[in-house]
Amino acid sequence: MSSLLPQYGAPVSRGALADLARNLICGLKAVFLWPPAARHWRPFAEQLVLLTLIEVGVTLVFDVLESENSGTFNWSGLPRVLLVVPLALGAAWLVSWRARRSSLLLPVATGLIAVTAWFDGAWSVLGYLQAREWGPVVEHGDAAVYVLFAWWALAAGLCAARLGEARLPARLADFGWAVVVLVLPFWWVPYQPLWQADADVDDGAQDAYAVTREDVFYGQPALLEETLDRLARQRPGVEDLYFVAAAGYAAEDVFLNEAGLAADLLRARFDTDHRSLLLVNNPKTLNVLPIASATSLRRTLDAVGRTIDPEEDVVFLFITTHGSEDHHLAMEFWPLQLDDIAPGDLKRMLDDAGIRWRVIAISACYSGGFIESLKDERTLVMTAADANHTSFGCGADSDLTYFGKAYFDQALRSTHSFAGAFETARAAIAQRERGLGLTPSNPQIFAGAAIAAKLQRMERRFAQARGQVPVADCPAAGGGGTACGASGTGAN
Repeated sequence: MSSLLPQYGAPVSRGALADLARNLICGLKAVFLWPPAARHWRPFAEQLVLLTLIEVGVTLVFDVLESENSGTFNWSGLPRVLLVVPLALGAAWLVSWRARRSSLLLPVATGLIAVTAWFDGAWSVLGYLQAREWGPVVEHGDAAVYVLFAWWALAAGLCAARLGEARLPARLADFGWAVVVLVLPFWWVPYQPLWQADADVDDGAQDAYAVTREDVFYGQPALLEETLDRLARQRPGVEDLYFVAAAGYAAEDVFLNEAGLAADLLRARFDTDHRSLLLVNNPKTLNVLPIASATSLRRTLDAVGRTIDPEEDVVFLFITTHGSEDHHLAMEFWPLQLDDIAPGDLKRMLDDAGIRWRVIAISACYSGGFIESLKDERTLVMTAADANHTSFGCGADSDLTYFGKAYFDQALRSTHSFAGAFETARAAIAQRERGLGLTPSNPQIFAGAAIAAKLQRMERRFAQARGQVPVADCPAAGGGGTACGASGTGAN
């Protein structure tokens, strides 16, 4: 160690635990953008191990506390937590290579891992508070997430720059290496908990690579064809309702739950038995349901279009997943490389399939950006948010999104009016968001005049079949259609 930090002399160990405490204190200072100089750190190889164990231990403890149940260690979540080590070493090597001083490797790596341990600990605490509903709901895509992520990048970059002990241009380079190599990869790496509650454990859920197994890889095309072959034919003279659901994001069960709930509800109340199709990205359903992708959704809609009477029947399409600010719906099942779905893509799928009468519900952030492309006289479009805001309720610990809970699990159980249920759900979502101090998601709806009239007839039939009096549907205006409610058509 005599060559390490020669301007200050070699660091002297005070014992592993004392050195660990010193590094944690230095890391905390760096978190608050006051990175200590190189001489304050204790950059020994065993400290990298201890800091990593601290990070894994804190994450595991809070994952166990969040679960509230007995469970098992989730080995597939470990690589994500340990990823900080090779990334920090890679960034540190680049800093030392730039300075042509191999002695910088351990100090920079120690600093970066210490800073990251504090931020990961903060995220674990935040997740625990959210699970108990003791704190604000923060989801991927929220402004708070960008702020915290940028804060981590700034703290890590400043730490590397300070430890480099170089002039300004070189410090900027060190800052950039830390941000690009260490921080940015974590934006795209999905989080998996280290502890899986027993209620959520099955063979598929524990296999992070389940979708790449040979039996699944070759079995999925046949499974899709078998599912489509079981679709019931349309009934002449009856305005049949067909239901297609796509749960697009495999890493969170909430989308599987939501699609399944919606399918069960429509089978029970809207006569879609043998006329429902589910596409789901989730390890638990690989052997029983086709995966959700742009390709499988297109083929499914084509099959529905060949089955229905396009002048008579209505297709209800429900997509639940993550949405982006540029209005793309995520179709993700790692490690597959699946294409997202943009508004124009979805419109072309429906047009090419010959589906003319459409009810479309999209539960995703920024989903209001789909309305302008999809709206027409024969289409009802409902979205969980407007074009500029996030919706809420996704996440590994959620059963249903706010929209799925309010619309399918509550409002639509007491009415056969799709638009009427939306107005009830929108009010419930707004009340829930106000109570939690969240920025309103502002769910949107557009009803074409022709579809509104058609759905009123179908509503009466469904209600009479159950001995109920139908609730009035959303009123239709002349021209191109009407927006139900005060928030407008959703064409933002």
